[in-house]
Amino acid sequence: MSDQRTTKRAYQKRPPILNNRDAERAKPSDKPYQRKVPEAPGAVLRIEPNGTKTWKLIHQRKTRRLGAMPVMTYAMAVDKALRILRGDDPDKESEPTPEPYARLTFGKFLDEHYQPYLEQHHSRPAESLSYLRAFKLDDKPLTEIRLADVETFRLKRLKSGRAKTTVNREVAAFKAALQRAVDWDLLETNPLAKLKPLKTDKRGVVRYLSDDEATSLQAALKARDDRKRAERDSANEWRAHRLKRALENGRDDAHRYEPLPRLGTYADNLTPMITLALNTGLRRGELWNLKWGDIDMRTAMLTVHGSGAKSGQTRHIPLNAAALACLKTHRGDVVPMPSKPVFGRHEFKKAFSGVLKAAQIESFRFHDLRHTFASRLVMAGVPLNTVRELMGHASLDMTLIYAHLAPDNLRHAVDLIGGEG
Repeated sequence: MSDQRTTKRAYQKRPPILNNRDAERAKPSDKPYQRKVPEAPGAVLRIEPNGTKTWKLIHQRKTRRLGAMPVMTYAMAVDKALRILRGDDPDKESEPTPEPYARLTFGKFLDEHYQPYLEQHHSRPAESLSYLRAFKLDDKPLTEIRLADVETFRLKRLKSGRAKTTVNREVAAFKAALQRAVDWDLLETNPLAKLKPLKTDKRGVVRYLSDDEATSLQAALKARDDRKRAERDSANEWRAHRLKRALENGRDDAHRYEPLPRLGTYADNLTPMITLALNTGLRRGELWNLKWGDIDMRTAMLTVHGSGAKSGQTRHIPLNAAALACLKTHRGDVVPMPSKPVFGRHEFKKAFSGVLKAAQIESFRFHDLRHTFASRLVMAGVPLNTVRELMGHASLDMTLIYAHLAPDNLRHAVDLIGGEG
């Protein structure tokens, strides 16, 4: 019995067997970790928090990089590691670039390698791909892309009126794609490694709603809901009249005039989306991805999952009275399934523009509702780090654009050295 327990304990202590399927399914963690390759002594698969998977060999007290997934498979890593251990180092000979990679165009790289990676690891893969396609370098071999190509692109974009922040975002996406090609051994070096972003004003003017504008916006939203509700009631009166006549005449298409469902407090999703954005700071995409299972009415807490967030990080946002009342009204008496979207994806640009026009609010975007949320927090004396957590910013630098909205703190700091004058 004792021998059996000893054998069982020894078996449990063994490192988990690693094969190609395990390597593909290995999930990133908060910290990098390694999985041993049983078929090649000293070989490991290192998984980084960002999802990068690299084959390495620890040999003669040195760590050597073998290659990266998915370009290098488990079998390829084992073969290369064993050759090195036998003294048959495949990297000693200066071999020409493999023919398939020499012909690999940027477009083919996106289609076959980078797009699947984006769809797996990025919250907005379509947006990133649109940035990359904008460079119009799909037909250019990956190995022939030069820094001059990107500089030319930047100049053209700036001349066309693009903001520097937008151009920086596009170039950053391109640079990241090429770096991934380097990590996957499809490119020797990143030609954009030394490229610096355009200098921008990181503390520019933040557009947010004043108290009067916020009041006007709420009034315009209520007027819109009331108007749509009245239009629906009027339409149903007409339908009821037509239905009655159709039934009296025995028409087969009488069902066409069945009354439409009555509209509730909110005529559609626009008012609750705006109200929730003003009171939680959620991005438009986060509102689209929100499901009823992400909202706990009992604890008044809303969860934004990392898979649907721009930063890729999960965050929890307390719901104030206005947000909670809005969600309860929008939900109604019937509790929906947890997987049902709260709003779903809706293009509401025309409706939102109409409400702004009715409220006489100019130079305002939907994203500025998020700025309004953060601005109100700062003006209420909430610490910037707390604002950062609620907003889901990756760093405090992004939150500092609201720092000037805490005038009492700034004035107090100046008064400390001003004396009585």
